Amino acid sequence: MEAGRIIKKKDRDAIVSWLKENDVKIHTEKYHYVFQLEVQMQYLKPLVLDCKKRYPHLWKEKLKILCDGNTQLRELFLIEMDNEHSISAPTTRIKPKNKKQEELLKRLNS
Repeated sequence: MEAGRIIKKKDRDAIVSWLKENDVKIHTEKYHYVFQLEVQMQYLKPLVLDCKKRYPHLWKEKLKILCDGNTQLRELFLIEMDNEHSISAPTTRIKPKNKKQEELLKRLNS
């Protein structure tokens, strides 16, 4: 139910549904629990992704504000965004067709 306060939901079924939809692992030992940091991260993720898209040069500064001083949350977002970028970045291999293109490619790569 504490997760419900973070995600602004009161109904237990709605909370559990949201957690599952957002890939927040529900741990079970003697009782069911989730990690607060993981819930906060998934809750803010759409806003952070939008911020990164709309303000590509300022999103890290805005992230500080969005995380409201929670440095652990901010660091997790930075790690995730860097990994997301490196995985999704397209890679293109260029094969020159002649000597002119080969020379141009060498100049561009240096």
